[in-house]
Amino acid sequence: MSEEKQVKNASQAELQKQGQAEAKMESIKQENPEELRGKLSNKNKDYIYRLKKELVAGGMSEGDADAQIDGLLPEIYDAQIKGQPANVLFGAAPKLKASQILHPVVKPERVPDKLVALDGALFYTAMLTVLFGVLQLFTDNSKSTSSGSGILTLIVMGLAMGWYFTKYNTWMQPDPKTGKPAWGKVIWGLLGSLLIIMLIVFVLSIPALSVINPVLPGWADILVAAAAYGIRWLVRRHYGIEGTSLSPDKLTMKKKVNQ
Repeated sequence: MSEEKQVKNASQAELQKQGQAEAKMESIKQENPEELRGKLSNKNKDYIYRLKKELVAGGMSEGDADAQIDGLLPEIYDAQIKGQPANVLFGAAPKLKASQILHPVVKPERVPDKLVALDGALFYTAMLTVLFGVLQLFTDNSKSTSSGSGILTLIVMGLAMGWYFTKYNTWMQPDPKTGKPAWGKVIWGLLGSLLIIMLIVFVLSIPALSVINPVLPGWADILVAAAAYGIRWLVRRHYGIEGTSLSPDKLTMKKKVNQ
């Protein structure tokens, strides 16, 4: 028998074995929980007894504790057939297993682009406004600063930076076909973004628009910065967002949202 055929037969045997194991587990899952409890060894019965006791002591109702344990019974019984007791299966004593059930570890989720953009926009808006605010505080005449530091200009620049760095993170992801970043999008996106920002800044710098784009005193700019950063903090707290806005590709969150 050729080596290739042996490998093929071994692979088929493994798949067949896996299929039988899955079918067996499905069969066990169909059994009544009370029947499964009766099939458990004394050691496993003691384990689930102590597990329920710890769950109830941790604040869970008896009904919920029974439901949690019922969900574990097929796995426990399947392992028992293989000679593996529950404490070995879970690698934890009843008290520790109860703690894991009562306080599950939340797996970090990927932060949607819309939240990444919002987080970045608020971050850069806060940084720009606090920077210009501090400059204004050390300037005798607040009007002596360039009209480009109008509050609406700063906010627009912050929003644009948040949007661009979010798209930059997407563009830098390797292309499925070439395995390389889309450098064309990165370069043209940067040039296009700069052009749009310069155009908006130029338009907002027109004296006639100073009514909606005033150059605020330093303390007012700092208040705007504090408000932007405060909103960012609230958004991050609400969704459990972690990581720095300077590395948007590494942001994670603990709460799911609709994409």
